[in-house]
Amino acid sequence: MSEKPSSSSTPSKAAREVDPLLQDLNEKKQSFRRNVVSLAAELKELRSRLSSQEQSYARETLTRQEAETNAKNMELEIGRLQKNLEQKDQQLQASASSTEKYLKQLDDLRSQLVATRKTADASAASAQSAQLQCSELVKELDEKNGSLREHEARVLRLGEQLDNLQKDLQARESSQKQLKDEVLRIEHDIMEALAKAGENKNCELRKILDEVSPKNFEKMNKLLVVKDEEIGKLKDEIKIMSAHWKLKTKELESQLEKQRRTDQELKKKVLKLEFCLQEARSQTRKLQRMGERRDKAIKELRDQLAAKQQREIVGADKQNQNFWDTSGFKIVVSMSMLVLVYVLVALASQFFQCSRKYIADSSCVFSYIYGPITTIVVLVELSSCISQKRK
Repeated sequence: MSEKPSSSSTPSKAAREVDPLLQDLNEKKQSFRRNVVSLAAELKELRSRLSSQEQSYARETLTRQEAETNAKNMELEIGRLQKNLEQKDQQLQASASSTEKYLKQLDDLRSQLVATRKTADASAASAQSAQLQCSELVKELDEKNGSLREHEARVLRLGEQLDNLQKDLQARESSQKQLKDEVLRIEHDIMEALAKAGENKNCELRKILDEVSPKNFEKMNKLLVVKDEEIGKLKDEIKIMSAHWKLKTKELESQLEKQRRTDQELKKKVLKLEFCLQEARSQTRKLQRMGERRDKAIKELRDQLAAKQQREIVGADKQNQNFWDTSGFKIVVSMSMLVLVYVLVALASQFFQCSRKYIADSSCVFSYIYGPITTIVVLVELSSCISQKRK
């Protein structure tokens, strides 16, 4: 009986000793269960986060692809703009070369204008000198015409005098003839009277006549000789004067012809000079008009070039401004910034969770880190390319 209570006491003691162990085990089981539940919850959270991260990674890959396509499009657009700028530069160079050619042509035209103006001035001076010479020659011609008129008046007066002398000669000749006829008639009458009278008387009358008639005849002959000599002298003088005045008239006529010829030649020269002056003036006007047209064309070209340059500069600025201020570019930049912030936050959280939960799987860590790092690298390259294009 004594052994039974001892045996019953030993299991009670053992039960008493086992109960705290069971309690510890139960507590450990409960804590383990709680840990398992928490780990399961954390696994669910990690799976959900992984799925969300995979989705975000897919979105990031899509955004990265979109950013790459946008960057390629931007590069193509920039290349096209560079080609357009090169074409515009070539056009500007061609227009500058054409303007230089026009300027050279304008300089040549200006030199031609200067030469034509000099020739026109020289021709105008020669024309003025010719006009002065013509005026002097006209004055000389007027003076010579006046002298010729005076000579003609003198010739007319001398002609009238010659006519008067010829009339006097004719009158004297007629008077001499009348005197001769009268003398002959008187002699005939005397002879008839003597024939009718007696012989005595006839003898006396004959003696008287013989005495008187020779004296009268001598006187008459002397007078006639003197008159004939005077008439001959007058005729000689008239012949000399007529020959002299004929020579004078011939000389004056030859001088008149010479003066007329010189006058005609001078008139021809004056007409030629006037024609040359008109041609020079017309050429100067044409050259001035051509120079004005060239100046206007060059001004228009310069204005067009300036307007083109301004338009190109404004267009380039607008294109740059429009490109950098476009909504797509702003969206891309904002998305890239959001992605970068999200990636940084995800990296921080993942590193924190890995350090907290002692995730030793390096491949998992590398898969978590590789996607955001690649996106960061792409975004950095994109930002550097954009900055270079801006420069």
